[in-house]
Amino acid sequence: MKHANGYGSVSKMSGNRRKPFRVQIHIGYKDNGNPIRQTIGYTATREEGKELLAEYHNKQFNLELDNLCFDFLYQEWFKYKEKQNLSEARLKKYRSYRKHYKIIENKPFNSITKNDLQLIVDRSNCSGKTQREIINVYHQLYEFAKYNNVKVLNDVSKFVVYDKLVPSTLHKPFTDDEIKLIWKHVDNDIAKLILINIYTGIRPGEFFKITEVHDDYFITGSKTEAGKNRIIPLHRSIKQIFAYCYQKGVIRECFNQDSLYIREKRFFTNLGINHTPYDCRHTFATLCSRYDLDKHIVKLIMGHHISDLTERVYTHKLIDELIEEVNKICV
Repeated sequence: MKHANGYGSVSKMSGNRRKPFRVQIHIGYKDNGNPIRQTIGYTATREEGKELLAEYHNKQFNLELDNLCFDFLYQEWFKYKEKQNLSEARLKKYRSYRKHYKIIENKPFNSITKNDLQLIVDRSNCSGKTQREIINVYHQLYEFAKYNNVKVLNDVSKFVVYDKLVPSTLHKPFTDDEIKLIWKHVDNDIAKLILINIYTGIRPGEFFKITEVHDDYFITGSKTEAGKNRIIPLHRSIKQIFAYCYQKGVIRECFNQDSLYIREKRFFTNLGINHTPYDCRHTFATLCSRYDLDKHIVKLIMGHHISDLTERVYTHKLIDELIEEVNKICV
């Protein structure tokens, strides 16, 4: 069985030796790209070498690993996170943030500078909030290293500047013509689910968290306290579509969020339009703004946090108000 990158190796040395097998770990790369290895012991047989390597990985890091590369530290940190019983959604986020560190994955952790991290943020094409989460991965690696006796220098992540004024361009709303094109394929079950997304603003994964269904609304939600168990009014144009999808088990057939995402992406490709399933939620927010829907109601529907105490505590919107407001959308 092949070990993960950075796990280490057992190699036989030349000559007549009592312990000819050298056990090494990978701790980084030189400027010319050649790997940096550190020997942790010698054994009489290859099997003993593998056992020594496994024993090493089951213990705390060595104090002398001051040249540990980012990639190796990340792999060990992620194993630790998997043992914490975190949600699959959280682990999936950590995996997605990992790709932003591709340009420094082979650098010794102690050689990473504030400018390295700033470049990652500047190239991320993400919102300020997501930028902070990406850099938080570095901060967690730093803390993980310290508590495992790895010699690390300063946490340079605290000096990174986030550009809060530049919104992410990762998601873009559908045009009216693109929405009309999807309506022309409404006989397709995936098109039905996409239209429900567009006219409700729910996240794709919230299809699988529906707890109550009524003629004019349903209840679902995820992620934050503001987002859970919220009322989602049904626009008049999708009431029958939603009833069909729920009663016929169209949502259940998609099995989970990932398979739904793949099917929707394939549908967009077949139509020749460049979108992701999450663009549906962005489209709903755009339509709400265009048709001047009550901002408080939009926050309630989309599950956004309401910071104003008066609105959050004393304003109670009836279901009929939510339905009336969402029906202002005319696309």
